[in-house]
Amino acid sequence: MNKKIQYLLFPKRCVACDKVLDFGRYKYGFCKKCKNKITYAYEPVCKVCGKVIIDSNGELCNDCMGKKHYFLQAKGVYVYEGPIKGSMYRFKYSNRRCYKYTFARDIVRVHGKWLRGIRIDAIIPVPMYKKKQRKRGYNQAALIAEALAKEIGVVCYSKIVSRNRDTTPMKGLSDTQRQKNLKNAFNFSQKGLQLERVLLIDDIYTTGATMDSVAKVLRDAGVKEVYGLCMCVGKGYSH
Repeated sequence: MNKKIQYLLFPKRCVACDKVLDFGRYKYGFCKKCKNKITYAYEPVCKVCGKVIIDSNGELCNDCMGKKHYFLQAKGVYVYEGPIKGSMYRFKYSNRRCYKYTFARDIVRVHGKWLRGIRIDAIIPVPMYKKKQRKRGYNQAALIAEALAKEIGVVCYSKIVSRNRDTTPMKGLSDTQRQKNLKNAFNFSQKGLQLERVLLIDDIYTTGATMDSVAKVLRDAGVKEVYGLCMCVGKGYSH
């Protein structure tokens, strides 16, 4: 089938605003208008969690100062604002699984050098509770992890960490409440698998409680270095 006819029958849409993209631009994922509105998580960022630092005098955001993380370092790709909010909502709740390709390419474009430097053995997505995943039909973090694994040629283990129980929605909870909510929520099921360095994938980073909980399980299972990458991060202040 002619590419233009195929495009007319199955038009590609902007990953951010959902409008049909002009033929010839569909491969980029975002329309020109949205591309100019998206804020990428470039430096200056927190050296630990990857949040964009508004006051660039320090190296850590306020959330990470004096706080113990079980992951060594995390990165974000987009700042969670503007048109990317709608993109993440449709990706999670409207079955826009195809967004994973744009997300994976942007991960490599923004953090390719960092990924090569940390030399990971595997990529692991933050798991969803099975009942919740059956209802939604997919785990959005696993989709990103699998697409990224193909982009960079690294194995993805989507099932070696499981979520034992459903947890209370984290929105509105304090950091302490989030940690309590996630206590013993995850389990490492692949005994005997030796991994030195892994990359955890999630969609949105807020306080890091979820990523820390999964990272702790991996560290307890013998993984020496756990890194994290989230599609979206917020902004933070430093001293």
